Amino acid sequence: MDTGQHLQVSVLLGPQLLGGTDVSLAGKAHGAEVTYDLGDPGRPAAVPTLLIAVADDSASVTGSGGSDPLANRYAEMDKAFSTIARRGSRRELAAVLHFDSPCDADVAPRPLTSRSVRALRQRLRAPTGRYGSSELGPSLRRALAMARTHPEHEATLVVLSDFALLDSDVEEVLGELAAFPGDVHAVLLGGDASEHNFDPSISVTPVQQGDSPGSVARALFASLMTHRDSDQPPQ
Repeated sequence: MDTGQHLQVSVLLGPQLLGGTDVSLAGKAHGAEVTYDLGDPGRPAAVPTLLIAVADDSASVTGSGGSDPLANRYAEMDKAFSTIARRGSRRELAAVLHFDSPCDADVAPRPLTSRSVRALRQRLRAPTGRYGSSELGPSLRRALAMARTHPEHEATLVVLSDFALLDSDVEEVLGELAAFPGDVHAVLLGGDASEHNFDPSISVTPVQQGDSPGSVARALFASLMTHRDSDQPPQ
């Protein structure tokens, strides 16, 4: 992934966000109808890899006026992980954390293979019980600990959030994000990148209103493809 700040312009749909999933399927990654294709997942990476996705379930994202009230980001994350897992390998690991980590929807690193990815897919949802944190710091530090326990893996961190952060020192947390030992990708849900002080080393994909379904899936898929071999041109 580029070390310079890389803005990939995407947008969100209106009332039915990120794919138009029925309200009864909110938060259930497996129920959403998929009407887009992510392309060829290529071949497994030549080096061990670890991708950590961190999801924001705060009210500014999940509320009725939020950037993803139907939780379609999880359906799109499911599409990206499943596409890679069809040709994945045991040396390619993926994990999912939430701003509310530790929580029951967290998934420790596991291989991106058709069999192993099932447990990860089942946790692609908002946590149950008390949740809604707008603080990135706790989950970011858990992601850092994961990366440090897998020093032989090339790490990639993907944060899916509107970045309306309420950490006590937001600038410090964004500095920690930039210092993560690997590629960092901010998928900015319904926000304006110019409003945030992202370090130039962080790749940024703004997701705005009006986009076609699959914008979040494509953003995550791009990060999953960072170290994989593929003949298809980047989108």
